Amino acid sequence: MQTTAETLRNDPQMSHLLAGSFFFGRGKSGRDKAEYLVPTIAYQIATNIPWMRNPIESALCRDPTILSKSIEAQLRYLITEPFRRTLDQSSPFHMPTVIIDGLDECDGHDSQFLVLSAISTAVFKDHVKLRFLIASRPERQISETFRTHPLHQLHLPITLVDDYETSEELKKHMRSGFDRIYERHSDLMFAVEKPWPSDEELRALARRASGQFLYASTVLRFVDADDAHPVHQLELIFSRRSLAFSSMDELYTLILESSPRQEMLPSILCSVVYMQSKAYRSMVDIRSLEVLSGLGAEDISVVLRRLPAVIAVETPYEHEMPEGFPRHDFMRYYSPIVSFHHQSFIEFLTDKERAGRFFVDKDIGYGKMTARLDELVAEGLTRRYSFNVTETTNFDGIPSVNHPHGVFTNLHGVSFASS
Repeated sequence: MQTTAETLRNDPQMSHLLAGSFFFGRGKSGRDKAEYLVPTIAYQIATNIPWMRNPIESALCRDPTILSKSIEAQLRYLITEPFRRTLDQSSPFHMPTVIIDGLDECDGHDSQFLVLSAISTAVFKDHVKLRFLIASRPERQISETFRTHPLHQLHLPITLVDDYETSEELKKHMRSGFDRIYERHSDLMFAVEKPWPSDEELRALARRASGQFLYASTVLRFVDADDAHPVHQLELIFSRRSLAFSSMDELYTLILESSPRQEMLPSILCSVVYMQSKAYRSMVDIRSLEVLSGLGAEDISVVLRRLPAVIAVETPYEHEMPEGFPRHDFMRYYSPIVSFHHQSFIEFLTDKERAGRFFVDKDIGYGKMTARLDELVAEGLTRRYSFNVTETTNFDGIPSVNHPHGVFTNLHGVSFASS
């Protein structure tokens, strides 16, 4: 979906075909909730389709409260009606496309249903002149919604399966990715002949992928590690011959086994899974992991640096700094944000049969995390901290905890600051 959106956006002859795009991401603030979908798409439509800007701005001026209303109401007043007022309904033209990726990573089954219901109403009842391209894992509640009236009649399902066409697309995707890796690591690859990897090796990887682009993308991220030779990384993947795992589970196991400081992995993985849980996932940063795991931020950073294939670490940029906020405090409080690339890695970690020694037992792990937070509160009462009467919040409106090492989300329902 990312490639499709970029292709449409960057080609002058096709840019008018892209109305907007939204990429859901579980645990990623601003991208995991349905409430952000319509305002984001409306803004992009106003930017990408020149004649839609004034009607959308007028709709907002007429009802500034629209952003607090239901998804269906937002879609109707911000997008459907502006299109109806602007375009001649009888004029033939190629309908612009709205791309929605990762619907299964939208927070909550009810929200996923509301998104599809709102789109169904817009397309089949209000006849909006838009085409919707929706990508998702086929989870039960999503598949069932697509089988209901009227979606089941007029939607075109495309299933990525392990057939010849998908295999060819996978090989193209991986060949392009390996070529980029070859160029990026040219100082290491000068003695490696092209094509790298060989066509035979590429076909072997495509067979292992079994139609999963996720497998291909994870392989590319693993091979592209900054502190390892790409050829060695690829050899590690081919050295795995175990039949006990699926190809995806085997790859996840290899990645974790390749990480340094194995003794620290359980605490770090448990802490990230804990923070990614429903109640706490709005802010997962290295300083918060430091508090939960009891490990040092430096050690956590070293371990995570070897896991870029499965865990993303994003450093806040200076342009995100709130106006008038001291840069020193901003960089101190806003430590790097940690997130999983894909929900399937969490599912792997929390399944004992699949994860083996890397299994994260949520019941035991969460108990340890809670005990750690209790110790922190007790320490604050006895030595280092004084409680605030009013709650402290960060710039996202998320309750936070001030600590000598930084600011932390208020995980335990209490706010305290260093005295």
